[in-house]
Amino acid sequence: MRKIVIFAFLLSFLIGGNIRGIRDNVGFCTKPYQIEEIVKISTKMESNTLKNEPISGFIAVISPHDDHILAGRVYVHAIPKIAQAKTVVIFAVTHHAPRVELNNPRNLLIFDDFDSWKAPYGPVPVDKELRTYIKNHLKRKDFIVSNKAQSLEHSAEAMLAFLQYYNRKAKILTIMVTEMDFWKMKEISERLAHVFNSYFKEKNMKPGKDISFIISTDTTHYGPDFNYAPFGVDERAHNLATAQDVELGEKFLSGQISIEKVRSFADRLWGEGITWCGRFSVPFGLMTLIHLAKMEGKHLQGLALRYGDSYSFGVLPVFKKGIGTTAPFSLKHWVGYWAIGYRMR
Repeated sequence: MRKIVIFAFLLSFLIGGNIRGIRDNVGFCTKPYQIEEIVKISTKMESNTLKNEPISGFIAVISPHDDHILAGRVYVHAIPKIAQAKTVVIFAVTHHAPRVELNNPRNLLIFDDFDSWKAPYGPVPVDKELRTYIKNHLKRKDFIVSNKAQSLEHSAEAMLAFLQYYNRKAKILTIMVTEMDFWKMKEISERLAHVFNSYFKEKNMKPGKDISFIISTDTTHYGPDFNYAPFGVDERAHNLATAQDVELGEKFLSGQISIEKVRSFADRLWGEGITWCGRFSVPFGLMTLIHLAKMEGKHLQGLALRYGDSYSFGVLPVFKKGIGTTAPFSLKHWVGYWAIGYRMR
């Protein structure tokens, strides 16, 4: 432990002092022994499903961002698939707190200006070269820079403990996605994909090896607390709502992914008021990847890896480690999770 503390101090000194702090020190692991216990127990509980999954060739994943003690069993299906890249881009949600702080921004991406983000094994460096390149080449009207918004948002922070567990050397770039209609989303995602593609070519980078992507989302938020309980609040309702989540993942987010398929997914979520908090980050992230694949002369292929929810899973048997839950889990209040992997074919 003493070596870890010394390493974290030295890394912090080398990276610089402009560090994004911890937003959630209850639901997310902030110490090495916490994430090590979460991964150990989650991997053991998921051993039968993990052993049948492919582990290579992925350029991106959809991952949950809920409490580690609730969603750990799904994180371990997602994050290891893309963790070995040198840089990991995270398409994050823009939740209520940053929306209020910024007066509900729309039709924008939000970047930060930090040097690094605090995490269990020491600061995770930001890929500042890539971030600067994007800001210099993307249309200025497409984005803003707000450390305040990024500090209030937890949906990228959730990934860091897992990412760092699997790869201590990874850099990150976090991109918050605000509310936008489908056509604006298509327009900005295509411009962003062209910027990424130009950078990859200049630097001779390969998606999946040098850079990978995480699309952050929890799925249905179910119950009266979320003003969403169309099936009721009993076991039958839970079965129907989780079946709806599974259908959305398997029908629209798996197999060959096209712009039309993503639009159908967005229409379902937006038209029916289904309470995925990634209702903008998922379609935006996927369309960016579709455009990137097309520029490589390939298609984007999705593979459904694992679905679960906080009511079915409950909490992991992790005791006296200083981590917990930030919300209840019951038939009247539960959250769904998907892990889906993406390849270029």
